[in-house]
Amino acid sequence: MDRRSFFKYSAGAMVGVSLLGRATSAFARDESSYSAVILGDTHYDAPDPEKYHAGYTDPNPEREANHRKEFARNAEMWDARCPSLVKRAARLVGEDTRFVLQMGDLIQGDTATAAAHAAFLADAYELLKKEVSPNLKFITVAGNHDVRGNDDAVAAKAYKDYMTARLSKEMGKRMQDNNFLFPAGDDSYLVVDFNHPDLERIEQLLTESEGARHTFIVVHCPVFPYDSASYWWWFLFGSRDDKRAEERRHIRRLLAGREAIVLCGHTHKTELLDWYGDDGRITQMTMSSVWAKASQGTWTEKVSSPEGYGSQMLKSRPELGEPGPVQDLFNEYRPGVQRYSWADAAGSYKLLVSPKEVFVDFYAGDSELLSHRFQLR
Repeated sequence: MDRRSFFKYSAGAMVGVSLLGRATSAFARDESSYSAVILGDTHYDAPDPEKYHAGYTDPNPEREANHRKEFARNAEMWDARCPSLVKRAARLVGEDTRFVLQMGDLIQGDTATAAAHAAFLADAYELLKKEVSPNLKFITVAGNHDVRGNDDAVAAKAYKDYMTARLSKEMGKRMQDNNFLFPAGDDSYLVVDFNHPDLERIEQLLTESEGARHTFIVVHCPVFPYDSASYWWWFLFGSRDDKRAEERRHIRRLLAGREAIVLCGHTHKTELLDWYGDDGRITQMTMSSVWAKASQGTWTEKVSSPEGYGSQMLKSRPELGEPGPVQDLFNEYRPGVQRYSWADAAGSYKLLVSPKEVFVDFYAGDSELLSHRFQLR
């Protein structure tokens, strides 16, 4: 599909639906510059754990105890800090803002019933919609917590049932599943469910969006292995035993060929990774709005060079630096990393897209001042 075909397809799919709420095509060709406000993971929760987590259990007592610590963390941050972070995000909306993105883990999850899970999702979605984007599209992507409960299958179905209906209303077109495509200006945004990644579905969306100026991949988890001693394997098509290596390399080639810009969350960090390989380029921006500690409301860069990629995990588990599967995986990606920045900071973000450049502006915590600008293109 060439560039003209892409715009014909997209305009047809979205006719009468404007990301500004106007009854015009979202592909107005004179709107080549625009912005979007972005929230990372939010882990919305209630002060009373019984509101959403009543009846929650886990067969692994240690895991359940850890999850309950997260309930307490969420309650504290949503009482003390996150409301001001959300209000700051709302003040980032400008005349050129087309939509708002939330990068998954909208809620904490860990519910006992489908009804509780749906209510949890609805409360979080409508709160953020009201606070940040009452007049703009509010678009979210599935995170692992969004589909977590006593029975993950029940939680996953509750998420799909609620969110496909809610986003169908939001986007003005019928959503069939948690993977979909939407346009903005001359660009395409592919929303991908990483929980059960469907290679054929991703390929289909990439084909449908051929000819776009920029291809943005909106996904909860990173597409690169991330620097964590505990969860280095948790990335798109990743696994401890790398059993999906063929698929991850295939999707990597496709994204590199499109010079894709990945917008993701999951790590509770603010990171930029710019990778060249497979005869192309992938630029990944990782974002977090989990303001769990007061110190995360300040921008302090911990790593600022490609050589630092994969170094943080060794601080707690130096044995991971020994020759073996973990280092083999990171060594596969290291030669292509041209820029890498990592900070333990949470806040809100503004994506700025123009014909010549793409930036993400980061506002740590509820800062009125710009904390850091990342140039993606």
